[in-house]
Amino acid sequence: MAAMDACNSRFGREAVVPARAGLVDKRIWSTKFEMRSPRFTTRLNEVPTASATVQ
Repeated sequence: MAAMDACNSRFGREAVVPARAGLVDKRIWSTKFEMRSPRFTTRLNEVPTASATVQ
């Protein structure tokens, strides 16, 4: 909290706020679901792996 207060003192009121504080009312953007990446990290067996051979 002290760090947040220090940042707000330096950069102006509400420069740093707790996550989600008033976000719903001010949000003007939305998620573009068609721009999502494939689910490479939701299942460990689907995570791409790289192997290197040493010669």
